Amino acid sequence: MSTINDVTVPDKSNIQGMILRGFTHPYSCHMVFKFKDQPGAKSFIKAIFPYVQSAESWGDEKPDLMLNIGLTCSGIAMVSNLNATDMKYFPWTFQKGPASGGSQQSLNDCGPSDPSKWAFGNTTQQVDCVVHTYAMSPQMLKQLVSIVSNAATAGGLTEYLPLDEGTKRLEEYALIPRNSIHFGYLDGIDQPKLGWTNPMDPSDLRNFLIGYPPSAFSPGPTLGDAGTFAKDGCYNAFRILLQDVELFDNFLSTNAENIAKTIGQTPKYAKEWLAAKLNGRWINGSPLELSPDEPDPKTSHSTKFGYAGDTSGMKCPFAAHSRVANPRDEKLSEQGPVPRLIRRGMAYGAPPLINSYKGERGLIGLFLCGSLPTQFELLYSWINTTNFSAVFPSQNGQDALIANRSMETADTSFTIPTDKGPVVIKDMPQFVVTRGTAYCLLPSLSTLKSLAE
Repeated sequence: MSTINDVTVPDKSNIQGMILRGFTHPYSCHMVFKFKDQPGAKSFIKAIFPYVQSAESWGDEKPDLMLNIGLTCSGIAMVSNLNATDMKYFPWTFQKGPASGGSQQSLNDCGPSDPSKWAFGNTTQQVDCVVHTYAMSPQMLKQLVSIVSNAATAGGLTEYLPLDEGTKRLEEYALIPRNSIHFGYLDGIDQPKLGWTNPMDPSDLRNFLIGYPPSAFSPGPTLGDAGTFAKDGCYNAFRILLQDVELFDNFLSTNAENIAKTIGQTPKYAKEWLAAKLNGRWINGSPLELSPDEPDPKTSHSTKFGYAGDTSGMKCPFAAHSRVANPRDEKLSEQGPVPRLIRRGMAYGAPPLINSYKGERGLIGLFLCGSLPTQFELLYSWINTTNFSAVFPSQNGQDALIANRSMETADTSFTIPTDKGPVVIKDMPQFVVTRGTAYCLLPSLSTLKSLAE
């Protein structure tokens, strides 16, 4: 432990690595398990604990292989010695899980995303543990996955294989450029600073790490044995999102012809322009607020901009994904800080071949936060219904890129203001479908060690 301004700050060697840093290993696999009993669960954690990576600096050379471990509320109840009273100290949302009615009021996983259709995380396929493995080569990844798989078999664990009708694991596809998704956009540009200066700043680490009040979002629990168990941990909304690349590409091509006529540009430009308007950034990452007419390599990683001056949406449409998910200085309907998330996502599934979209592909979403309801779920509610700011033209509008179009009350149209009149797309397609969700705690290394012992 050390101090900053007489405040005790956490020991990085006790924090799981992915909380404080985005791993850049080219290969990863994300394994989802259900425990059988406590002895088996404890033996499993003991077997893989030597490979857990902390947030300490690894110097000039990355570890060849490493992993991080997440436990759901049911997993904690199974593997730990916390009693029923202790477990009640955990936040209600974490206890009930993402498929519960309370969480679904915000997530709105209806239609093709309904929890009953999930590959894991629903009432019939309870998740207790998620193991995130990382490696520098395919051979190293295979070795580490085998270690985890063998430990799971020895402990009697059930592994869920979410892809291709329950035959394949969630594995990152190494040929996709780092920090890119299957829709082509550069991703992972804007992350919380995770400083230690102002606990009311949504980007301050105290709003993500449990056990360091005061903070704007009050991560917990902080009391009793549950508080001791959870300290130096962080919640992870682990979410698998299928991306319909064929639908997305066809949507851009189909609409580009008419849009080109409206804006007086070529269909090729109109296709790139429409993709940028959906996201709020060009494919290369340039934000529309700074580069409204074309992508600019100089702004591809820019984060210093706001939306308060764009009151008409002429630069960036109100329902563009990046504007909805992080409204920055936008005036909100209710007072309070704009919540932030630590995102550690990566693509799964092979990139589509020319004129062929065979095979499932999507995003392995790791959304880290200190409070599931007031950070992760609140942002998702904004994505599905844009009623969080009175400046938005449609209070029933939706995020143009990832919202669920199956909601009965949603306004599924998308309006793009231009100086030649608005471009209006009446019914937006469903580009993204939820394939599974689990709410996990990423416990400290000291907590994992106590479970292993």
